[in-house]
This record gives sequence, C-alpha cells and structure tokens, in this order.
Amino acid sequence: MVDGGPELVRLVWRRGALRILAANFVGAVLVVAYYDAAPTPNGRGHGAVGDVVLLVVFTIALSLLHRRRFLRKTAEAWPWLLENRWPTPSEREAVLRVPTVIFRLNIEAWATVTILATALNYWSHSSIALALRVTVGLALAGVAASFLATLLAERTMRPVFARALAGQPPEREHVVGIRRTLLLFWALGSGIPLLGVILTPLGLPPGHVHQQILAMASLAAIGLVSGAAFLVVAAASVADPVSDVRSAMRRVADGDLEADVPVDDDGEIGLLQAGFNSMAAGLRERERLRELFGGYVGEEVARRALESGVALEGEERDVSVLFVDVVGSTALAERRPAVEVVSLLNSFFDAVVRVVDAEDGWVNKFEGDACLCVFGAPMEQPDHAARALRAAVALRDALRQVSGLDAGIGVSSGVAVAGNVGSRERYEYTVIGDPVNEAARLTDLAKSHPGRIVVSERTVRGAGNGAGWREGACITLRGGTNPTQTFVPV
Repeated sequence: MVDGGPELVRLVWRRGALRILAANFVGAVLVVAYYDAAPTPNGRGHGAVGDVVLLVVFTIALSLLHRRRFLRKTAEAWPWLLENRWPTPSEREAVLRVPTVIFRLNIEAWATVTILATALNYWSHSSIALALRVTVGLALAGVAASFLATLLAERTMRPVFARALAGQPPEREHVVGIRRTLLLFWALGSGIPLLGVILTPLGLPPGHVHQQILAMASLAAIGLVSGAAFLVVAAASVADPVSDVRSAMRRVADGDLEADVPVDDDGEIGLLQAGFNSMAAGLRERERLRELFGGYVGEEVARRALESGVALEGEERDVSVLFVDVVGSTALAERRPAVEVVSLLNSFFDAVVRVVDAEDGWVNKFEGDACLCVFGAPMEQPDHAARALRAAVALRDALRQVSGLDAGIGVSSGVAVAGNVGSRERYEYTVIGDPVNEAARLTDLAKSHPGRIVVSERTVRGAGNGAGWREGACITLRGGTNPTQTFVPV
C-alpha cells in the first residue's frame, strides 16, 4: 500500500498553489515594472497605476478562478492517493498530465490578461504599434511565467510521481531530453527578455532615446532576475535527481546493494533513475547467485568462474588432498532416527568446512558421509602440505567434540589434474589423480588406527617438518602397485 496518500495530496495542493501563484505574481510585477518604465508615443511611461492594479488583480483572480477548472481536469489523478492504493494505468497517466494541465490553464489566464491589457493600452494611447508591443510583450511574459509555474509544479509533484511510477518510467516512444529542457530554460529566462529589448523601440518616435535606454535597462535587469530564476530551477531539476543517483552509487560502492532511488521524472532523468535501479537489482541478483554458487562449489571456484568463464579443461597442479569418512555410518543409520542422523551429519560437515576454511583449503564435494578437501587448488598454495596436515589434526580434534561421531582422515600429496569436468550444461570443478585415490585408501586405514589420521610420506616431506608425525606401516594400498610409506600422529 502507498503510505501518506491523503496527507501528500494536501501538501502538494498547498505548495503547488502557492508556487504557481508566486510565479504568476512575479511575472506580472516584472511586466508592469517594464511597461511603467517604457516610453509611450507622448513621451511618458505608461505610468498608469491602473495598469499595475489591473494586471496584478487579473493575474491573481484568474489563477484562483482556474483552481476550479484545475480540480475538474485533474480529477482522475488523485483518487488512488486519497484511497491509499496503487494507481491504475489511466490514473498514472492522469498524474503525469498534471503539469501539462497547469501550463494550459496558466496560458489561458495570461491570454485573457493580454487581451484586456492590450485593449486598455489602445484605449489610453490610441496607438496600434504600442498596443501590439504590449500584446507581444505580455504574451511572451505569459509563456515564461507559465513555464516557470509548470516547472515549480513538477518539482512539487515529484513525490507523487515517485509513487505513481513505482520505480519504473512510463513506456513512451519519446521522452523530454535534458538538452531540450536546458535550451527551453535559456529561451524563457534570457531569450524572451532579449526579444523584449528588440521590441522596445516599436511604435516610438526616434527622439525618445532616453526613455528607450531606460526601458532597455529595465528589461535587462528583468532578464538578469528571470534568467537567474530559471537557471536555479533548471539546475535543481537536473542536479537534485543526479545527486540522488550519485549518493546511491556511493552506497553501492561501499557494499550496500539495497540502494535505490525514487523514479520521479518521466523524461531522461527518469530513465537514468530507473536505469540505476535496474543496475542495482542486477547486482543484487548477481550477488545472490554468487553466494549460492559459492555455497555449492566454494568461494574461490565461484570467483574464478565469474571472472574467467567456464572452460572444460584441466591443468596439472601440485596439491594435497584430505579425505574424511565417518566410521560405521551404516550402523549409525540403523540405530538412530533419520532426522537425528541428518543432524549429526550436518554437524560433521559444519566442522569440516570450518576447519578447512581456516587453512584456506577448498571443500571439493560431499559424498554421502564423506568429504573430499583440496589444498593447492584452485588457489595456488606453496605450503599446501603443511596446511593439509594442520587441518587433519584440527579436524580430528573438532570431530571428537561431536557426540556419537567418529571418522577416519587420510591425506596424500602429489600432482593431480584440476579443472571443470562435465558438459557446458552441467559441470563441476574437481581434482583427479593419484593423490585423490591414495587419500581415500589412507582414510580406510585411518578408521582402524587409534589416532584416526593416516598420511602419505610425500605429504610429511612436503610439509618440510616431520615433527608430530612418526612412520607407520609401509603397505601396498588397494588398487596400487608400489608400497606406500604411511605416517601417523605421534
């Protein structure tokens, strides 16, 4: 549900009415100031207090009268907010049309003022040229004031736009570009006052140079004020949402992938905001997949796959392989309920992962009640043998803390092939070679040894320090042809 709907409507109406009224009032005052300073054919400025009163009163009165028409023309834009629900497609379009409605009503008000002021000036001075100058000047001022009122209304409506668009811009073939918007701001803030300077001598005798200069100076001052006003609005309309996007990007860079920005514009700015949200959603999805992938294959394997892709090939690596298998798992399953067996195995696997991770090893796979762990692949580790021996001892001690659980541990070292095995539709990263087979055979021996660990001579020699280990039996392992010298804990 949408929060704060009725309160938001009241806030938008109140602020919008004040801003629109202020834009029209400022436009009216500036126009009156110019025409009061502008010379007339009889050599004097317009100088009619009635012009000031009538123009200001007409502008304010027509703005108030148009309030009723505004509510009628935008009736479909507000019910969803007042009822605190999401908008229908037609209601969403009605919300986005509100600034256009404001512009049209404002233009109608200024057109009425222009007609009345033109008639008043012609009646006062009997000069068609002067009346034409008043008409053109007021029309241009009305367009500028109407655009300013519309821009302020758009700024006021942004919280409503954000709720109506719900994070996505409307699907439109054409959107209002930033370049076009900025050119429009320039035309309204500076172009129209410059055009007024050009129109100042219209209908005046050539001798009134002083009055013309005064009028042009007045118009130049008005241009400075109006140009600054439009520049402030233009800068805010572009800088504020861009600043929001930059702040959200900074949060993403700091690791906060939940960063999001409201989409409160139906033009290019809105596309930028929605594009950022789409990018952040993609990063969140990628992170979820990476975590899920890493949970299955290990962080290092996941990282390598994401960085370099998948290649169904292997490479020879010098590794140490640790194989651990639960003793008497069949009898364990027969004596205990299945739920209890699963809980016990989860404790077993948890201990394996914690110990192997502590030595920066890699848990290659879970095989029923056994685990295959690798040191030296996929990440190169010159001291992989020492890491494997430390992990074997730490794992034995950890498993002894799990009540009802006993396991044998075998460790072997040597050259194996490490890489992706399978097809492009389904594959796994694993190691294949003599160290894997030998570690599994040593595990069978370890199940009957009191220390529960049996390692190969190559592993002890590879670790560089045989302290804590002594020679065990020298036997030919199942499936082997040459005898293997084993080592066991002292």
